[in-house]
Amino acid sequence: MDKIKTDVLVVGSEGAGARVAIEAKKLGAETLIVTEGVIGRCGATVTADMDIDVCSLHAKEMFDLPGDPKDTPLSFMYDMVTEGKFMNNQKIVWIHVNEAGPRVKELVDWGMKVEGLIRSPGHKFPRGIISTGRSMVEALKGEVKRLGIEIVEETIITDLLTDHGRIAGVVGLSIRDGEFKLFQSKAVVLATGGAMRIYPRTTAPEELTGDGIAQAYRIGAELVDMEFPMFLPACIVWPPGMLGVDLPYISSTVLHGWWLNKYGERFMEKWDHKRMEDTTRDVASIAQMMEILEGRGGPHGGIFISYRHLSQEMVDYSAEWQPWWRNYRYGNFDLKEYGFDLKDHGFEAAPASHYWNGGIRIDEKSATNIPGLYATGEIIGGNMGANRLSGNAVTECVVWGARAGKYAAEYAKKTSPPEIDTKQVENGRKRVNAPMERKEGVKPAELREGIQTLALTYVGPVRHGTGIEKALSEIEQMKTKNLPNVYVTAKETVYNTEWVRALQVESMLQVLEIVARSSLMRKESRGAMYRRDYPKTDNKNWLKNIIVRKEGSKMKLMTRPIVVTKIKPPPRKMVPYWVPG
Repeated sequence: MDKIKTDVLVVGSEGAGARVAIEAKKLGAETLIVTEGVIGRCGATVTADMDIDVCSLHAKEMFDLPGDPKDTPLSFMYDMVTEGKFMNNQKIVWIHVNEAGPRVKELVDWGMKVEGLIRSPGHKFPRGIISTGRSMVEALKGEVKRLGIEIVEETIITDLLTDHGRIAGVVGLSIRDGEFKLFQSKAVVLATGGAMRIYPRTTAPEELTGDGIAQAYRIGAELVDMEFPMFLPACIVWPPGMLGVDLPYISSTVLHGWWLNKYGERFMEKWDHKRMEDTTRDVASIAQMMEILEGRGGPHGGIFISYRHLSQEMVDYSAEWQPWWRNYRYGNFDLKEYGFDLKDHGFEAAPASHYWNGGIRIDEKSATNIPGLYATGEIIGGNMGANRLSGNAVTECVVWGARAGKYAAEYAKKTSPPEIDTKQVENGRKRVNAPMERKEGVKPAELREGIQTLALTYVGPVRHGTGIEKALSEIEQMKTKNLPNVYVTAKETVYNTEWVRALQVESMLQVLEIVARSSLMRKESRGAMYRRDYPKTDNKNWLKNIIVRKEGSKMKLMTRPIVVTKIKPPPRKMVPYWVPG
């Protein structure tokens, strides 16, 4: 078996991964990207109809946009921390808000197009620079090509390798030809995104199944804030061909659509009577889910969004000036072909899994507790806390991508090459080949569907201790009875997507268990997690982060104090989760 050697190996090629590789290469480290897809055409970044956040003052000074000079990095940080419900690591956030402007300026210098500036819910100032994910990844891809960075495409990484506690490399499967691959590296940077595909409704692409999170957990990396998966409210539930499309939410924020239950009531009055539908996405998702769970939803399990209170002329004009559905085209969809005319046709919509607030715990250098292992982008925890504000995901990619690349390169330069443990490699090979060698058992699609149903039913935006315990019981059965018997019906080795799905379900199940156990431990409602049996935010007992780490064969959960540097948390008391009407 060939062994590919490098200084810095980046797992993931898009917003975060490409930015890592650019920085590491510029600092003189031998750099290699390994990606499950094709650069510029996979991952979450390319799908974004995005706003990318910078301090409003910097938007004015650096980009000549109509930013507000009263904004400062500290006020930007204040919004992130308060809307993150104080779970954020404030050392991490301070770096984020100060480095956002320069990092986004680099994207513009490399060719990313800018279309304007908006203020999204939760931000006190306009900070969202409007662009598209495609424009962003094309700018990054161009810089990767210019620097001559080597890329191994269509290869799924399955295991991380260690050498006496430090990182040594990775193994995986080439989707193109079915070959088992071994990579030796002084430093590894994970930029594989979140785990949104553990839910059946999601805005995320197929490959975001939590592989990097699960692989890091298996070698002892610490995870943080895993109880806070983020959901985007008001995503399409009907027709099925547009399931998870986020147009209703985006159009609602632009045109201030009304969210109605089946009785025609604007139910946000009960949750945030001041901001109503302009509330933050965590509160909005929970409010919508409560209407659905309590039987006030529509025929397809959603709430209704209406624009009938607006004039037809205003709605038509919106299709001319705003960047997301010009001429009634949204992405590759012609809305009118699907029967959507916003003047007289509302949406039935519901929350969809959208972003991973928690993840691998990092320090200010984007380093994990495993020497040589770094993480960046959506896979990291600590930056967003219990809820992410709109526009910060892509900012996170470039800020923490650049830092991970810098410090991974510095680490690699002063580190001797690691030794490869052949036993670990052989175990990795067995993991990859096992589904192909079995002749019968459980199909990956069946287990995947079971995981997704379990996740939405018991560990969605709204949870209850009894349901979480039921989920954990079923997860344990899946781990012992189903997972060891996953098999692939098609035995071809070239572009066998069933084989890839068989390798992903273990990560999905592992991540779901971590989310469930963290949710059960946190006995309160906060940010993106609402527990019906603990419906208040408990600042007396729960202003602390939950850390998850594997010790031996056991999952250990512990708490640590939140990291406070500049913004003090509220008085230690128990308060209602929602804003009373």
